[in-house]
Amino acid sequence: MSRFSILWAVSAVIGASVAHISVAGAQTDVNLRLDWSLYGAHAPFYVGLEEGLYEKAGLNVTVAEGQGSATVSKLVAQGGDQFGFIDFSTMIRGVEQGLPITGVMRIVSDAMVVISPADAPIKSPKELEGKVIAYAPAESTAQAIPALLKAEGVDPDQISVLNPAVGAKLALFLQGRADAIPANLNVQVAQIEAQGEEVYYFRYADYGVDMLAQGIAVNNDFLSENPDVVRAFLEATKEAFLMAKDNPEKAVDALIARVPEQDRNRDTLLRQWELTIPLLVTESTKDEPFGWMSEQDWEQTQNILVEYGGLPSKVELDRLYTNEYLPEE
Repeated sequence: MSRFSILWAVSAVIGASVAHISVAGAQTDVNLRLDWSLYGAHAPFYVGLEEGLYEKAGLNVTVAEGQGSATVSKLVAQGGDQFGFIDFSTMIRGVEQGLPITGVMRIVSDAMVVISPADAPIKSPKELEGKVIAYAPAESTAQAIPALLKAEGVDPDQISVLNPAVGAKLALFLQGRADAIPANLNVQVAQIEAQGEEVYYFRYADYGVDMLAQGIAVNNDFLSENPDVVRAFLEATKEAFLMAKDNPEKAVDALIARVPEQDRNRDTLLRQWELTIPLLVTESTKDEPFGWMSEQDWEQTQNILVEYGGLPSKVELDRLYTNEYLPEE
């Protein structure tokens, strides 16, 4: 019996008394829409499928790729997908505009980094002065750049900025036309390394710019009408992430088992997931159950969005998130 299977068996026994047992016998169909095309942080959801965690919880889960958190937020708000794995800063914007969705599980935080070549490293925000950086203005990493510069007293007028289309900054970086790019630690670092380039990076969070990244959001009507299903989904998701954290290679194998064409990207997916693992906790959540969300993290993310990201006003926290449906330790 593999260690992976043993862990699953133990978690199943531990979870036997939680609310998801109330849906036993009935397979409830639900859709989970991912934020983007597949990358390493998605692997745990496929662990949940491959190891039967969702099935044991009474759920028939369909996982589908997305086309950006803004689009996915709308799909969840419309009810076509009950659950979305989305960027919470993007979700805040959607809720401010009236989208009926709520964050129910935090997964990734503080993923933003500035990447530079290993042979010409930029080791701090101050060293960006006199350099060329590239980003699309709509990117969440770009919108937080002013907060990063202000935190270290950097003069933005001393930085040259290229504004390529979304997704084009990697090409500029690899071509040597940009000295640095803002990016997500658990996505672009591995993509660049896969091209044979070594990189150096520093995190926004190292300079006090802490922001929520991806988590699980739910359609509000579905949440109020199906609380036990939401609890069951979050319980199984928690177990899947803990199993994936314990055995990253098995996690990527689970994704590839369901999406065989991703086998060619195995090394990149593994690297992305390994870089994701340290991002599963924040300073304010390190002593809390997996997925728990703190008021402090939501407040700081909103403060940055209002001051630098064009968010018209802060949203009441009870419209944004709840810890009510999370599994207990």
